[in-house]
Amino acid sequence: MFAHLRRCFGRVDVDGEESRVKQTKPKKACRKTSSHETVLNKVQSNEEEERLNRELELTTKERNHLTDPLLYVTGGSMNKSPHFRPNPFYEKLKIKEKEVMSLPHNLYTNNTEHREKFPELKKENHFYHNLHSWLLMDQACMKKKLVTLKQECKEL
Repeated sequence: MFAHLRRCFGRVDVDGEESRVKQTKPKKACRKTSSHETVLNKVQSNEEEERLNRELELTTKERNHLTDPLLYVTGGSMNKSPHFRPNPFYEKLKIKEKEVMSLPHNLYTNNTEHREKFPELKKENHFYHNLHSWLLMDQACMKKKLVTLKQECKEL
């Protein structure tokens, strides 16, 4: 790393020790000059400037287009200044988000409760169905007995 720095600053021939002796060579003697860039004429420079301006405008529009929804969702400005005034819709959005995010949890807990109650309710339903059938059969038997008793009473 030091060798690279020595080459950059023109101290190639130093053996690594720091010396306070002034260099006899000029400072820029070891530096290479950069290649000359092509000189643009006025028309080309104007076209390049217009192209860069259009590109800058498009980039700015895209940035603004992307930051507007972000500002709405985050509730205001992106900077965290102490004089920050929140967006009035932000609190409503947060409340709706909490409701929506709690909905799957509530549905899951209700589902587990209903799954636990389902076998008991099924047994109870079966019991009442059997009871109803038994009562209907008993009622039919009672009607038959009543009919036979009425016939016996008439005969007597």
